[in-house]
Amino acid sequence: MDLKEILTISGKPGLYKLIASNKGNFIVESLENNKRFPAFSRDKIGALDEITVFTDDDDLPLRDIFVKLYKYQNHVAVDATIIKDEKLLADLFAAVIPNYDRERVRISHMKKIMQWYNELLANNLVDDNEAETDTDNKEQQDTEQQQDATDGQ
Repeated sequence: MDLKEILTISGKPGLYKLIASNKGNFIVESLENNKRFPAFSRDKIGALDEITVFTDDDDLPLRDIFVKLYKYQNHVAVDATIIKDEKLLADLFAAVIPNYDRERVRISHMKKIMQWYNELLANNLVDDNEAETDTDNKEQQDTEQQQDATDGQ
């Protein structure tokens, strides 16, 4: 799952794949209907790879949330009725990310994340092998950081 090339454009629904870029604009393709169009530098464009969610500890990258959702949901999409029911949505979000910052993460953020997750899953951009690799890499990095901290003492 390479989220560097998956974009969100303010004011436009859904997600877009970066096809090409030049000085003043980007050519993007909608993940929903595969239509291509230019997005200009004046549009608010963000890569999913750059988005994080507030937690009580550190900010959690969106990629990690998608991996946790993928495992929690047993590789299936989030039911649309959950996305519409705020209580169920908050419960699901808390089950996946128990330490999310309840004051700064709004229901609208949760809805958007779940919709993006469903869209990525529908386009086969989340897979089991990558989820395991991401978790393994994170655990290995954490172990190396702890070992470096211990060695420094």
